[in-house]
Amino acid sequence: MVAIDLTWLQRLRERREKEGAGQPQRLHPPAMVQEVLSFLRVAEVRRGVFVDMTVGTGGHALAILQANPRVEVIGIDRDRASLEVAAERLTEFADRVTLIHGDMRDIRRLLAQVGVERVDGCLIDPGMSLWQLDSGRGFSVLDDAPLDMRFDPSAQVTAQTLLQTLSASELERLFEQAGERRVDAKRIAQAIVETRRKGGIPTARALAELVAQVKGVRGGRIHPATKVFMALRMAVNEELDALRTGIWEGAQVLKRGGRFVVLTYQSLEDRLVKETFRQLSQPRTERDEGRGTRDEGKRAVLRILTKHPVTPSRQERQSNPRARSCKLRAAERVK
Repeated sequence: MVAIDLTWLQRLRERREKEGAGQPQRLHPPAMVQEVLSFLRVAEVRRGVFVDMTVGTGGHALAILQANPRVEVIGIDRDRASLEVAAERLTEFADRVTLIHGDMRDIRRLLAQVGVERVDGCLIDPGMSLWQLDSGRGFSVLDDAPLDMRFDPSAQVTAQTLLQTLSASELERLFEQAGERRVDAKRIAQAIVETRRKGGIPTARALAELVAQVKGVRGGRIHPATKVFMALRMAVNEELDALRTGIWEGAQVLKRGGRFVVLTYQSLEDRLVKETFRQLSQPRTERDEGRGTRDEGKRAVLRILTKHPVTPSRQERQSNPRARSCKLRAAERVK
């Protein structure tokens, strides 16, 4: 097993020295840690491998490594800079960690590269971290930075690309899918199209101010542009497709009895996870043969462990407000 490549740490430290101390690094506490460890049965594994398919800055990976000294963790993420933070955070366990820059949709190929075929558990914790919010890539409504929003800076499409190329109707559908009221989604989309004709929207803050002006809302606990930003970020990073395909592909690398845990933070993601788990838990019929499903053979691949999603305890909701909307679903490989 390939351990942490210490050049991750060297690059991170060199960049910090070059850029100076700057803004303090914010690392949010991972959500529902005890529930994740319990459903993955980390403590029960005598010797095994778990894959954090969206390792981010390494919060859940750290908890897994601390829970059982006999397990190893493979962490996959599209954000190379986040992996550098994870490498530093997990240095103490470097001999039991492999960090891979890549897309969880490619999990089978990525695991093959490090000589792993089957694993004891998979975890997906999608979305954006506090660290990324501070990264100056246009994720924050307060950013005086270009509208980038890419997890992987090598990807071609940015949020600015979408704002410049999508029609008003396409933007409207995007915002409405993310939860904007239809009337607001339409007005925001029209305002964006008008503004780009006059020179465009140069920064994240400029977009946030435009949305607030259109909606006529200022102040409040949640910024009026939050859903617009979420819609653009999810579209740029193909988050729904990555989540769906990641579950399909991750299910194929689980050992028999291996567990799959997925955390979500909004209803759109939760419905997708529920439906994907459902599909993987049902046997294929003759009529399914031409649908291009990804499971191998006609038997069910997964057994669902959570009839209803598990939510954070009252204590966690109070101590970790970012986890308030979190929902956990879990399944087990049955063949």
